[in-house]
Amino acid sequence: MASMEIRAIPPTLLTAFLCVSANAQSNGPSFKELSAQAPELVQLQSEFEQTVPPGVTIRVKEIYRKGKSGKDLAVGYNIYVTGVPSGTTFRQAQFPVNNDKAVAGINGITLNRDGLMICAGRTATQCHNGSKVDDPVLFDEQQPLKGEPRRSVFLAPDLRIPITLLPDPIQSVDKGCRLSAIRLTAKFELAYIEGSGFPPNSDVHLRFSDDQDAGASIVSEDGGVTVAHPGDTNLSVRSDGAGAIQTAALFNVSRHPKGMETVEVTDPNCSPKVSYQWGVF
Repeated sequence: MASMEIRAIPPTLLTAFLCVSANAQSNGPSFKELSAQAPELVQLQSEFEQTVPPGVTIRVKEIYRKGKSGKDLAVGYNIYVTGVPSGTTFRQAQFPVNNDKAVAGINGITLNRDGLMICAGRTATQCHNGSKVDDPVLFDEQQPLKGEPRRSVFLAPDLRIPITLLPDPIQSVDKGCRLSAIRLTAKFELAYIEGSGFPPNSDVHLRFSDDQDAGASIVSEDGGVTVAHPGDTNLSVRSDGAGAIQTAALFNVSRHPKGMETVEVTDPNCSPKVSYQWGVF
């Protein structure tokens, strides 16, 4: 079971996501184009994960997990939203990292008294499952890529709730510190590196294992998103007041079609480490 709190994305950011996504995914952008788009993609992933309207809580419950990673993995979830009136009806818009536009999801999702997303099946505006009523919506994620976020925005009048699911996460935990790598482009050219459990408001030191010739750039957020020089393999990231960090790595697949990256924390109090393959689906 996983829990998360999420604030609604402002409409301007949703529009920005659509514009960036249209160029950053399946059309084979150049390294220069991805370098320019990376800060927006990083910012938007941060918005999906960390923003929440006052008083609203999201709880994601894993119902099943079957199959194998990279082959036939399938994971099912129920989603609960509290702090929103029961009976609220949503439509779902999905934002795949390997698509150039948003994809329509389920229309007419209703919240029951417990905040569970259901297909009530009682009116024409509510989704339905045959003859069943008040049937929980099962969000079935099929064959996710390693580290791929399955992102949705649930839309109701005057309310937008973004949710990210990670069916096949790339993450490591050491002494209470967690480090993850999230795929922000189809071939993992751009990876979102995030962590939690670190001392608040402190410098967290990361080491990237990439060959400088691969043309990696590090994208850091410190009151804004900036792009560092290619080949930087050591980075200091400032944690926030909750002990969380975020940064990103971008690879030039036009020069090197694929490779393996390892990111590790080099601090004495904890040293989680993650590895992922870039340049492949």
